[in-house]
Amino acid sequence: MDLQFMNWKPDADVFGEAAGLAFGSRVLDLVVTHGDKTFPWEVVDGCDSIASGTAASADEARRAAETAGRRAFIRAA
Repeated sequence: MDLQFMNWKPDADVFGEAAGLAFGSRVLDLVVTHGDKTFPWEVVDGCDSIASGTAASADEARRAAETAGRRAFIRAA
């Protein structure tokens, strides 16, 4: 099985961007909210937040969310 990445797209529901990671039947949602000078990010598994943080830029927040998502799959393996 391969890790699949669904690219970042604008998402009005989160006031920012969302992407996805999938491995087998498990799918993680990656979310970045655009704020004033801070960019909260979150990795969601179903309805559970499994990782989150705050970054100084949208690019940094996207990288952090992607890294946390990949780490979640590694821990589960």
